[in-house]
Amino acid sequence: MSNIPKDVGIQKQLTEIHMDNWLQDVVFQPKWWLLIFLIIILLFIWWKAADKASLQDVCLYACLITIVALGINEYGQELTFWDYPIDIIPVFPPLSSINLICLILIYSIVYQHFKENRRFILAAAVTSAIICFILEPFLAWGGYYHLLKWKYVYGFPLYTLASICVWYITNKIRKIENSIIKAPGDNS
Repeated sequence: MSNIPKDVGIQKQLTEIHMDNWLQDVVFQPKWWLLIFLIIILLFIWWKAADKASLQDVCLYACLITIVALGINEYGQELTFWDYPIDIIPVFPPLSSINLICLILIYSIVYQHFKENRRFILAAAVTSAIICFILEPFLAWGGYYHLLKWKYVYGFPLYTLASICVWYITNKIRKIENSIIKAPGDNS
């Protein structure tokens, strides 16, 4: 045990504390069940609202925005900007936090409805404003999201820029794919 670096030992202790807290104060509590219910409802709404004809593009966008959101979230939690006191599972990835699920599902629906760049940029900005100034304060009020060294306004440019960058990357991938599919002389 003496070969374990000090920071790894501290991380292990923090994980144990987090697990104990989750087992004693979170799992099977009413807010935990409500979180499960909300996530199921959001996934159901997303599935019903998703354009099945462009499901591949929507899912690609959702996967890419998930990667970005997880990165943002990991940095934010590591730097103690915010915390999610109620999670379905007690360890990373915190994909069970309502904020991340909302971001991914909402932005992927926006992506499918706004294909043109100017309309998407406007829709992304409006969506970011709704998330930052309505949804996140509501989640904080409900005890699902705690701001520590962060302000709601900081998320607005971050979310807007992230969603636009992912929109651009997704569309670029789609254009590359379409150019290969439509390549002249392709007999496959």
